[in-house]
Amino acid sequence: MGTTFREYKKAHPVDDALMEEARKATDEKIRLFELREVRKACGLTQTELATCLGIGQKRISAVENGKLDNLKIDTLRRYIAGLGGTLEISAHLPQGDIRLS
Repeated sequence: MGTTFREYKKAHPVDDALMEEARKATDEKIRLFELREVRKACGLTQTELATCLGIGQKRISAVENGKLDNLKIDTLRRYIAGLGGTLEISAHLPQGDIRLS
């Protein structure tokens, strides 16, 4: 007889920290997918949006693929504005939230 899912799960416990990390990674991929889908719904290619914003297509691709480490806030603001939106930035601190823009 085969192993049930419950038996397998009991024999192979998953670390809660690992699960949280996986959840965050999945949420990030969903957000990036949504950005890409909004751009497409606006009828824009990466190249067309980049041209409108005066930046290279590679920067649009970087935004949509989550390569944000070296991304300037202005580039992200312009990306969002190019789709008809506004960018809001806030800091979530133990003392409370602060809206930065």
